[in-house]
Amino acid sequence: METTPLEELESYFKTENEHWNSFAYGLHCKAVEKGLFTDSKQPLQLVERAINNFEEYFESPAKAVELFSTQLAEKGLTIHQQLFIYKWIHNYLKVSEFEDKDLTPAKELLESYSKRLMKKNLPVEPLVKNIRETLKELIQKELEVLPETLKDLEPERRLNIVCKLIPYVLPKVETVHSTTGESDNWSF
Repeated sequence: METTPLEELESYFKTENEHWNSFAYGLHCKAVEKGLFTDSKQPLQLVERAINNFEEYFESPAKAVELFSTQLAEKGLTIHQQLFIYKWIHNYLKVSEFEDKDLTPAKELLESYSKRLMKKNLPVEPLVKNIRETLKELIQKELEVLPETLKDLEPERRLNIVCKLIPYVLPKVETVHSTTGESDNWSF
């Protein structure tokens, strides 16, 4: 009997391992929420395959991580998709126990690969944006305490500061001539 795509998807959440079922369901929900994958089964398949690799090659974590990285590269995933998968595998390994298998080295290697991938490929936020945001916050705080600051100044200095701030609040007055914008040729 053939299974439908929905039944195939649900098979990831209906195994004998309740720990895996809840993890797989959470992974699926987050993948759908983020909208990173067009095929909703792909992250589940990749994570399941990676976990099987880590279990199989637990004595050689470098081999397991390298095999997993190769598999991700073959899929042609974006950086964000790869990081998503790395994160979920790391989370699973962190909260799961494997019979007489210490996967701590694999977890550490996986975390290192993730950090390297992030540093290498994610765009760096421009410094200008950071400066603007910092200045904006600083000015906002100063504006909130401005009345108190002005109150403590001598009247002459207070008036000088207010005059300097006026152009930022009121539009500049310009001279308007009655002939500006009018046609010189009037014909009746």
